[in-house]
Amino acid sequence: MNNRATKLLIGIVSISFALLLAWRIGLWLEPEQGPAGSTALAPPTAKAPPFASSQAGDKLPFELRDVQLSADKTTVTGIGIVRFDITQAEIRPATEAMLRAVKQKVPAAKRISLTLRPTVECPVCTIAETEYAAGKVTIRYGIPSLGQIDAANALIGTKKADGTVDDRPRLYLPDGKTFAAGLAVTLAIAKARQKNAALTDEQLLEQAANATGLPYSVVERYRDFMDAYYTGNTYGSESFTLSPG
Repeated sequence: MNNRATKLLIGIVSISFALLLAWRIGLWLEPEQGPAGSTALAPPTAKAPPFASSQAGDKLPFELRDVQLSADKTTVTGIGIVRFDITQAEIRPATEAMLRAVKQKVPAAKRISLTLRPTVECPVCTIAETEYAAGKVTIRYGIPSLGQIDAANALIGTKKADGTVDDRPRLYLPDGKTFAAGLAVTLAIAKARQKNAALTDEQLLEQAANATGLPYSVVERYRDFMDAYYTGNTYGSESFTLSPG
């Protein structure tokens, strides 16, 4: 088998693994139906059971993982796992359901901090950050709304104030293929950076290309999309009072 064929095989295996990972953490297109009409997520990759799992609405399954409580149980932090293709408009109802789930299990909680991600394996793939205190909720959005996607894409190819051309990555709601490949690239870059923090951006991309078997230009494209789409908290925020539900 020649070197090109070997890299292609490695790339197929890497993407297949990422697809399996996305499915196993329950973030594929539909939640799995449990007994007696209940809804359960597909088996997660993590060995420990989730702190809580349920769903908000018809297609918003979630899990709470890596939950930490203060000694007096008044402060709670954790990770909320949601679908990779959740829209910004769906984040608020999902967040409200998560907060109520925490309050139900930890009645003494007065301050709750949750980071929403599509998988615990990708700490940089942050969808939103949520803070709850004294009944007030603040959500800082890490993914764009449909309007923000259109506005950002409209700027591609236009000239900036400094005269350079705007070459930002095109945004869109990610499908399974995009997320799987993007996740594989993101994890490969993170692993390379962990091994050698001194690597340049170009070297990190080369390492990811070698690890996934994908061409350098494809790795760069997926890296740029993931960085621009899952930003953590750069797409605005809103605050509201949590209703009893």
